Amino acid sequence: MEERGEEKGVKEEMDGKREKKDMVEELLEAEGGSFSEEEMVDFCLSLLVAGYETTSVLMTVAVKFLTETPAALAQLKEEHENMTKMKGENQLLEWVDYKSMTFTQCVINETLRVANIIGGVFRRANTDIHFKGYTIPKGCKIFASFRAVHLNNEHYENARTFDPWRWQSNNKLQNEVGANLFTPFGGGPRLCPGYELARVVISVFLHHLVMRFSWEAAEEDRLVFFPTTRTLKGYPINLRRRPESV
Repeated sequence: MEERGEEKGVKEEMDGKREKKDMVEELLEAEGGSFSEEEMVDFCLSLLVAGYETTSVLMTVAVKFLTETPAALAQLKEEHENMTKMKGENQLLEWVDYKSMTFTQCVINETLRVANIIGGVFRRANTDIHFKGYTIPKGCKIFASFRAVHLNNEHYENARTFDPWRWQSNNKLQNEVGANLFTPFGGGPRLCPGYELARVVISVFLHHLVMRFSWEAAEEDRLVFFPTTRTLKGYPINLRRRPESV
């Protein structure tokens, strides 16, 4: 940030006012240049984690789960092949196509639930909270664990098993009660503003992946959850273009 701030001053003297080129320049000029270096660094890290890291990890984990669950992969392929036949070859995806990807959304929901890309969020108690015989005093910081709820067998049968079909049959997950049991994007006024965009990006990715390619795992890999959710090796795969998609 220090180097870019110095470069900005030199270049403005040489070239006059320049067009904004990237996030760093936006931050340097935002609010009249009043952001501190610490605030700008925090914005950049938040952008990388929330806007890139979470979605890319979710894509990787979805591919892993689908590879390990052939029946789910077959049904996903069938959904996208049928949609493509109805649209015609080489047609761009539209919003109505995205909304028709019902099983794709089941896959995304279940990947979010099992993997818990965001394990939880920190909050502060605005009042004394009484919960199961305990009192959390006003002002205390609280860590609300999404993983503890998403992997609880009281809420999800065989909670640690990847089962996208549960989202087709369990109406409880679609009502108000379910809203408190499935919170991969948080909730309330702090709901992630990019939750729908993330779903769109992953849906489009899965569409092109299953329509154009086949693959298998190149080597064994596993999920780890600390300090963040990820695969140890990045889940390497052997990728081949499907002959009919050439």
